[in-house]
Amino acid sequence: MLVIWRALSLILLLMPTVILQAAETDAGKEDFRAGVEAFEAGDLNAAKERFQSAVSAGMASPSLFYNLGVVCYQLGDYATAESAFRALLEGSNGALARYNLGLVALAKEESDKARQWFEQASAEGAPDKVRALALAQLKKLDGGVAQAARPPSIRGYLGISGGYDSNIAGLPEDTVSSEGGGFLEALVSGGYERPVGTRSRIAVDAVAYSREYPSDDEYDTQVLQGQIAWSETLVAGERGALLSLAKSWFDSQSLETRYGIEGFYRWRECSLVVAPDQCDISLAAATVNGGSGYEAYDGQWYRARLHVLKYVGAWRFDGEYSLEINDRRDFRAADEFVSVSPTRHTLEFAGRYRWYPDLDLGATGAGRHSRYQDPHQLVTSAGESGRREDNRLEIGLLAEKSLDSLWLVRGEWLVQDNRSSLSQYDYQRQTLMLTLEGAF
Repeated sequence: MLVIWRALSLILLLMPTVILQAAETDAGKEDFRAGVEAFEAGDLNAAKERFQSAVSAGMASPSLFYNLGVVCYQLGDYATAESAFRALLEGSNGALARYNLGLVALAKEESDKARQWFEQASAEGAPDKVRALALAQLKKLDGGVAQAARPPSIRGYLGISGGYDSNIAGLPEDTVSSEGGGFLEALVSGGYERPVGTRSRIAVDAVAYSREYPSDDEYDTQVLQGQIAWSETLVAGERGALLSLAKSWFDSQSLETRYGIEGFYRWRECSLVVAPDQCDISLAAATVNGGSGYEAYDGQWYRARLHVLKYVGAWRFDGEYSLEINDRRDFRAADEFVSVSPTRHTLEFAGRYRWYPDLDLGATGAGRHSRYQDPHQLVTSAGESGRREDNRLEIGLLAEKSLDSLWLVRGEWLVQDNRSSLSQYDYQRQTLMLTLEGAF
């Protein structure tokens, strides 16, 4: 079936070498022309090398990125092909780029993502030829041609990190440490997905996470989570629901067990002011059981979240607002009371720039306001009493480089500053981290 999809793609994928040969600047022009000549001679590896040299020289012509995408697609380097086509989303060739991103997704056996790109490429205003081809692909997907032949899939992820944390307290919302130290972190996940119709699928996923501080293991944290999810592709988007079970440990002791449910809906076209390329909303609820010594965390947890995504040329922008409500048992002892039941409003932004096809630079920012349900009451001199309200600001920088179609390396710097109405909860935190990440 994959051979059929690739054959269907050649109609458009061979067009760029004929109609997109004009370079917009002198930078990299010689490499660009040499790349076109190598492609026409059938030497795809040389063509790819020349096109990437033109990018490194500073050339940013749509024709360059399109031809790079074509060559990488035919070589099976789908990650680089996707990056190159994404650079054209906001230009005059945006519809054609979306169509080819759909073809890349099909080659990667990601039919749901392919459907999203084909629906965008078939929108009103797209060139007639591109629109007709995109509608033909959608018809095949709707008829179950791709999904009926698609077997169940297995996916995996591995992330290994190391870094430095200036405030290694594992529960900074409730206790604050001024102690810093190095840490090691690992995240492993695996999933199994099975189609249950032409539009629906069921997925089972499991995740294991661990962060360890060699200098002070009392702050070590582990999490295990499993979930089963159902989702359905619709004309205007996608909807789904999941059930999850999560277990966490802190200092080798049971911290929380969560039983949760979540529902979501994702739109492909959003009627919002900034006209995002995608937006989604989710509602989640969970029952929490605290471990021995952490019974104060027993109770309920609720969250509503809105996320939007926008591509502008080589930029990707994400924005998210979330409302979180906690109704926990809280801590009571004699004449003392400590609330662990905050209501939180969080606003997050992230921007990523694809500087080269295999290199992303990015920045993040977030603000969070937390108000706790009931005032603290402390009879000792160790802390203040009164209602706790926190305002936390967070900024971060990252650089991410793809090593090949499976692996990438990422460096991150994150700064947090929390200001509280109760001074014992003020804290600052800086984290430096280097991650090796692979998706299979």
